[in-house]
Amino acid sequence: MSNLDFFSILSVAVPVYLTMAAGAMARRTGLLKPEADTSLMKLSVMLLTPALIIERVVGNASVMKLGPVLIASGLGFTLVVIGIAFTYIVAPLIGLRRGEGRRTFSVACGLQNYGFVAIPLVTALFPDKGTLGVLFTFTLGVEIACWTAGVGMLTGFDKAPWRLALNAPVITILVSLLLNFTGWHAHVPQVAHNTFAMLGACAVPLAVLLIGASIADIWSQGAMQWKVAVLSPLLRLFVIPLAFLAAAYFLPVTTELKRVIIVQGAMPSAVFNIMIARLYGGHAPTAVQVVIATTVVSCVTTPLVIAWGLKLVNG
Repeated sequence: MSNLDFFSILSVAVPVYLTMAAGAMARRTGLLKPEADTSLMKLSVMLLTPALIIERVVGNASVMKLGPVLIASGLGFTLVVIGIAFTYIVAPLIGLRRGEGRRTFSVACGLQNYGFVAIPLVTALFPDKGTLGVLFTFTLGVEIACWTAGVGMLTGFDKAPWRLALNAPVITILVSLLLNFTGWHAHVPQVAHNTFAMLGACAVPLAVLLIGASIADIWSQGAMQWKVAVLSPLLRLFVIPLAFLAAAYFLPVTTELKRVIIVQGAMPSAVFNIMIARLYGGHAPTAVQVVIATTVVSCVTTPLVIAWGLKLVNG
């Protein structure tokens, strides 16, 4: 980890953002049409991403025991809940009230882009299979936090659609872990691993292109509220990461999990927050502004936070 300085991390992060930019350009030029988004995202979520998960989790020595998996998923849940709760408390400082974007602001700041931006960064920074496998177990907790604490903040916690946490990627993670815990992973033939690897290699580039296209769609939706545009990056990219870095520094967890926590803490707001706001009674314009502001600022802050975090836990 000590060899990863700011510029080496920047060289890894830039292609991710350039791929987003390519998706935005494809949308603007009509190469990637909006009507294709639903089918392509379903392809990514229902087939390509599960293939990637199987290829990286099944047989992964870092996720063979129940204890470390529960710790990783528990931290994923807890850190997101802390972020949502903290931003809910802070939001009134810029005049946000219930019904005027306070709850949406807290969810959008608290729920990071835990998947398709984090995956290529983890893969490039830590080529070993172990770290990406731990990332997927961490996201189990994030998914549960999304559909309970996140959506519950918008709908009322008694109405949160927690069953939606059992989506295709989550079910694939659980099945893959079951194979590991039972020893059945040893019976998965190599030809299957090779097939899953080929399919999984398509998952992240396609999803990042679609994220870029989505950002291009929402870029001009409504006037930017500068108080949201300033406070959301401050919270999502500077203050909330302190909780992630503290967890990585103080908790006696594995090196792989420390890496995952640091990368997750450096992530911008998830584009998915916009869909959550639209579907569950949130204030969609606020979610749009948080996503745009944090994504733009993260181009600079993400390498800084990761470099600082890795130096901190390694020093």
